[in-house]
Order: sequence, then structure tokens, then C-alpha cells
Amino acid sequence: MAFTATRDASDTMSEMNITPLVDVMLVLLVIFMVTAPLADLRIGMGLSRTNPLPPPPRLERELTVEPGDLFRLDGVAMTPAAMERTLADWRQAEPDGLLKLAVSPDADYQSAATAMATARRAGIENIGLVEP
Repeated sequence: MAFTATRDASDTMSEMNITPLVDVMLVLLVIFMVTAPLADLRIGMGLSRTNPLPPPPRLERELTVEPGDLFRLDGVAMTPAAMERTLADWRQAEPDGLLKLAVSPDADYQSAATAMATARRAGIENIGLVEP
């Protein structure tokens, strides 16, 4: 059994060179081995276990607009000028207070707009519309 050492030019090499493929795979393996532990980086967070106190109840006043340009602040009839002074004083005492505005269905739209504008001029920011 002897092998011939000569090759003809017409013979083609039928074997695939896998060395570059193995080199690329080894490089990728090394890259993944280095970056895999970094992907599992976790930061510990401690959540507080204290129960905060509930906020103090918000002080509320009710402004009622009735037909005939009649304004009642907590049941007391007032003019827009007197109402603005009273609301401004209340705003100084309770800056986070809530003004509930109840407009009668029979009241004029202009009366409701006047009441809201008066409250805004007095500095009231929290105005809620309620049903009379």
C-alpha cells in the first residue's frame, strides 16, 4: 500500500478549512464568558417599612350660587366684594383648603362665572364643583 505523492492540477481539494470558523467561535465564546456575569448585575434596594401618617383632613367651605345673583358662603349671604375678602382671609389661614362650588340649576351662567372669578381673585386654587 503505497501512496502517491504527486498530484495533478486537475485534482481539487475537497476538504473544508475549518480553522477560521473555530477561531471565530472561540473569540465569541470568550466574549460571552466575559460579558455574561456583567449582565446579571443587580442593585439591592431596601423599601421602607414605615407607615406614614395620613395627611391632615383638608378644610372645606361651600359657596352656593342661587338665582338672582345670591351668593352664600357656608350659608351666609354675601356680596362678591365681601366674599372675596372672606375667601382671601381664609386662604391666608388655610392655603390648602378646598372650596366647594354649588351652582343652582336656575342660576345665571354669569353668576357662576362671577363666583369662580371672585374665588380666583381671592387666591383660591382648589375649587370643586358639587351638586346643590
